[in-house]
Amino acid sequence: MSKKLLQIRELIQSKNLFGYLVTHNDAHDSEYISDSDERLAFISGFTGSAGIGLITKEVAYLWTDSRYFIQAQKQLELGWELKKIESGYTPWFNYAAQHLKGHILGYDPRLVNAATVLLRQKYLHENDVQFQPVVENLVDLVWENKIQEKTNEIEIHSTEYAGEDAQSKIKRVFQYLKNKKFNTDGGLLIGKLDQIAWVLNLRGQDIKFNPVFKSFLYLNEQGSTLFINKEKINEKVAQYLNEIGLQLEEYEEVYKRQFVGVIVTEEEINHQIYLQLKDQHNIKLNPIEHLKAIKNEREQLGFRESHIRDGAALVGYIGWLNNELQKGTIINEHEGALKLEQYRRKAGLNKGLSFSSISSAGANAAIVHYHPDEQNSSRIDPAEIYLIDSGGQYYDGTTDVTRTYHFTNSTQEQRNAYTRVLLGNLDLERVKFPKNGSIHGGDLDVLARRWLWADNLDYGHGTGHGVGYFLNVHEGPQGISKYRTQPFEIGMIVSNEPGYYKEGSFGIRIENLIICVDKGNDYLGFDNITLCPYDRNLIDLELLSPKDRKYIDDYHLKVRETLLPLVEEEISRQWLIRMTEPL
Repeated sequence: MSKKLLQIRELIQSKNLFGYLVTHNDAHDSEYISDSDERLAFISGFTGSAGIGLITKEVAYLWTDSRYFIQAQKQLELGWELKKIESGYTPWFNYAAQHLKGHILGYDPRLVNAATVLLRQKYLHENDVQFQPVVENLVDLVWENKIQEKTNEIEIHSTEYAGEDAQSKIKRVFQYLKNKKFNTDGGLLIGKLDQIAWVLNLRGQDIKFNPVFKSFLYLNEQGSTLFINKEKINEKVAQYLNEIGLQLEEYEEVYKRQFVGVIVTEEEINHQIYLQLKDQHNIKLNPIEHLKAIKNEREQLGFRESHIRDGAALVGYIGWLNNELQKGTIINEHEGALKLEQYRRKAGLNKGLSFSSISSAGANAAIVHYHPDEQNSSRIDPAEIYLIDSGGQYYDGTTDVTRTYHFTNSTQEQRNAYTRVLLGNLDLERVKFPKNGSIHGGDLDVLARRWLWADNLDYGHGTGHGVGYFLNVHEGPQGISKYRTQPFEIGMIVSNEPGYYKEGSFGIRIENLIICVDKGNDYLGFDNITLCPYDRNLIDLELLSPKDRKYIDDYHLKVRETLLPLVEEEISRQWLIRMTEPL
């Protein structure tokens, strides 16, 4: 058992607690968090982006979902045990209700959103468990040499790329609220970082891969305030904020204010701030979350153009990799990821990666969110499947693309699975649905799975998520899974990424970004904006109809004609030509 686990148990006892909840979260309910907020990783060893820890004097449990089962089993330190978030398994709050009766379970109110606390507090109270806020974070108290917060300056995201100025966006936010019959006199309080960045046309560097900055935003038609570490504000940004009518206050000042009559989204505001509200109004879907999901014409154009440059970078990398592997060069997964990053950073308007590349070979490809590092990285074996899930940040878009390749002779099992994944991907891409039918991701998810289900195969993750515009690679409210209920609208972008994973053997995923468009006659559908060849070595032609073959051939012709002028290296050009020949 680790020293830090012993130390936190001593603190739990000293605070008269029986247990303590450790969330993978920050004060803004972010999915991806800064290094200084990686408390769950510090205390448990688990580095996944979703999880919750519960520590008592007897146990230390980590709950996470199916994306991270294999990873958690590998990473959890001595003294910790994995608990699965899955149907048929006990969630953390049920465990607490069963085993902490008559006791107190502590949590940091800045690191749990208000909706979760209100829901769990009621349930736990009914089961004789007190769910109690603890002002000091117990993990911070045992975290020696804790990573410091970043103070990098933020920058203005020009309307040349944004397509709309901040004043216009703020006006639309208040009009949205008034259309929903909300009293806007008390203003709107926002804690989600991508919402703040989007509505103000600002970008930051506080969280790796996510161009956001830690802040809270209070919008009021009579005067608005941005709560932020002022060290991040240079003279140019200060003047800009003044011009759009924003006052600046230090970040911590938000915790000293009482907000009366304010509109909030309880799922997005932390519980500490919720305790400072009076006569508040809850809106289930924050207007900024909804408005930023519907890309304007400039954003749609940016997505299409950035995907062309990004596709050329990815083709350059795969062509290079194929050539090196055929020569017998030994390359590991981490080296491959670094090489791909080099290609991306050369692309126009690039601002880095949109997430840590999932460069995975063989059995590692079956780990959905596998990330190789310098110390733990397998060889990319040309005799095994290679899965690369990666993306870039650009001033005019954010990309997220997955391709799976086999560089020698694939097996029939692999070809069968790959082709069924591909057909599910294409069926989802090709669907049309009534414009006024309120069709959402929960309605469409089965299309991506039906070919797999027909062969008794499936995958455990959702099929698609929204994507930000030079923002977070994951955004809502739209998505594709059985749990998604937000209707699709023209301009919404979503990923399309079915897969299949055989633990200990191989993994397959094919991911494109698709944009919701008008198909005419009051019907909507999708356009695929991702450009990179599928693997002809993994396609089982017997499973394809003539229509399917033509559709793939047409796509490959588009990929070739669009990307070939941008691919510089001859080896990659030749690879692109071979991969896009008619099936």
